[in-house]
Amino acid sequence: MQRCAVFTIVQDKPVFLPLWLRHYGRHVAPADLYVLDHQSTDGSALEASRRCGARLVPVFREHSFDHDWLCKTVRLFQVFLLQSYRYVLFAEADEFVVPDPRAFAGLADFVEALDRPYARCLGLNVVHWRDREPPLDFKRPLLAQRSTCFASRMYCKVLLARVPLAWEIGFHAAAGADAPPDERLYLLHLHRADYDYCRRRHEASAKRRWNERDLRDGSGIQNRIYDPGEFQRWFYSADMGEARLEIPAHLRAAL
Repeated sequence: MQRCAVFTIVQDKPVFLPLWLRHYGRHVAPADLYVLDHQSTDGSALEASRRCGARLVPVFREHSFDHDWLCKTVRLFQVFLLQSYRYVLFAEADEFVVPDPRAFAGLADFVEALDRPYARCLGLNVVHWRDREPPLDFKRPLLAQRSTCFASRMYCKVLLARVPLAWEIGFHAAAGADAPPDERLYLLHLHRADYDYCRRRHEASAKRRWNERDLRDGSGIQNRIYDPGEFQRWFYSADMGEARLEIPAHLRAAL
């Protein structure tokens, strides 16, 4: 049985998916990378998977956003992969899991040392302060272009496991998985790493087809905020996290 598989689910992620594949491709073989492609129309998933050799798995749903379907699809695919792999890591396209480079050579090294059924990440939200930082050049090392992150309980996610995880919508919690964060395993969340690109993503998301239940319940509502004033208030709002930090020096070369 192989050690670890990594997977994500995307729809039209031409910027983040290549970064995701490049990052996780440093840690596992291309054949152990899986991309669930939710009816992308821009060709980005196919092109990115061809370039690195990742396995592309088409999935279908009428609505672009249906959080209940998304959660169930990810849960079922994790169970499927656990039939062939000892550990499975799920991460969305803007989520980059990084074992502490001071202690581990990479993800495989971390998994080799892991003696628990799952690990909870230590969540860090990387934030763009556009009054003193330029837009990201996505072709250059990303963390070298940013100064600040926020420690975030919301992004202390359980994403790596050798047992099926009963994730809730948003993947911020999994029933029965209540261990504290492992301070040797970081989750770098890049949703707010570039102000203008984030707003463009929100505008595109708002114009797609949403499940009526999500609209009624407010699921994923942040992804529909793009009015300039409202977006700025959201971007620098309290849900960034609980503590503002300098990006740790030992993580700067990770992305």
